[in-house]
Amino acid sequence: MKVLVTGGRDYSGPIECLNQLDIDILIHGGASGADIRSAEFAQSKGIHTARVDALWNYYNKAAGFKRNSAMLLLKPDICVAFPGGRGTQMMVELCEKSGIEVWKPYD
Repeated sequence: MKVLVTGGRDYSGPIECLNQLDIDILIHGGASGADIRSAEFAQSKGIHTARVDALWNYYNKAAGFKRNSAMLLLKPDICVAFPGGRGTQMMVELCEKSGIEVWKPYD
């Protein structure tokens, strides 16, 4: 299963919910907090990760949206949304509009 994670840069809560999923590859945006913690978790379990960084120097304020849109090109099966702010909400909305299931385990 391809799992996309999103969440706040300051998120330091639990990520153990990822143990409930049969993850083949974990897609994340490379930000501190939920993204990096989830990637580290995946790598510790022998799960490959796909990091899609925001290109702030190139796209400026549009970089977050473009990065989130690019992550959808990898065709995730599910989005795990950890608590976060506007960027997290944007990713959740993009997934929902694309018909991708969104799971908010700690909401």
